[in-house]
Amino acid sequence: MEIFHEIKTVKLYTFINRIKNELEQRGLLENEYIDPIELSEIDSMHYMGQSVMDDIISTMSLTPKTNVLDVGSGFGGTARLLSTMSQCQVTALELQEDIHDIAEFLTKKCKLDDHVKHVTGDIIDLNLDEIGGGTNSYDGLVSLLVFLHIKDKLTLLQRCASMLKPGGTIFVEDYYRRSPFTDEENKRLTKDVFAFNLLTQEEYMAHLEAAGFTNIQFIDKSDDWTYFVHERLFKFMYNQVYFEEVHDKPTYNSLLHFYNSVALLFSGKNLGGVRIIAQKSSEEEINLDTNNA
Repeated sequence: MEIFHEIKTVKLYTFINRIKNELEQRGLLENEYIDPIELSEIDSMHYMGQSVMDDIISTMSLTPKTNVLDVGSGFGGTARLLSTMSQCQVTALELQEDIHDIAEFLTKKCKLDDHVKHVTGDIIDLNLDEIGGGTNSYDGLVSLLVFLHIKDKLTLLQRCASMLKPGGTIFVEDYYRRSPFTDEENKRLTKDVFAFNLLTQEEYMAHLEAAGFTNIQFIDKSDDWTYFVHERLFKFMYNQVYFEEVHDKPTYNSLLHFYNSVALLFSGKNLGGVRIIAQKSSEEEINLDTNNA
């Protein structure tokens, strides 16, 4: 399809033509309709598969009346799954225009463009009133393995809070710093993973509170994710021949390097994984805080 001929090689998503290659390999690209559940085997970049979607839906009690913002939506897999599984409305915000274009194309293929709206922009400096319903309009905000790429964590969290209705829920999965990184780990984080300014648990909690969140749950996922990234690496190596036939050797080597770097980082135990669930302070709590200031 023409949309895939416009892909650029960008620093966070090199060799992204693999989405097209996988669709062609499975005979899906020319179909009028693609099942978003089947597509999620190709387009989802979070850890732990569909179980995360189940957790988001139950945590946020998603319904057809729920309005969700997905920050850093990538190829749109999370947005499409949430909408398919709960019928909620999702605004999918993605920084990179070529990724955004593919995501929008795939959403139309899944016949979900009435439920999933794709928007391109950077949440740090975007005019938030121009997307979806704007500030103070979303029931929930989701972001999976995206915050680690953004340097200014406090401003990021403040911008996220501004998008939520009072009492709205944030569901984030991210990396955090369990203990100081070695020089080699810092190099892998910045050069291979493009992860910047990772916070400790204490720093993260303080930033969330400063941004206006309450009822904060900081759920350590380090052990689960360590197992996941190692299993991902071993499966990828096992399927080398198939992968190189569908794609090519440079793409395989690039992903192998990335998967290996992430596995080594989690093995060192200085890098941690976290699921954060919190609520934006209600109007009553905000007024109380103002009165006590």
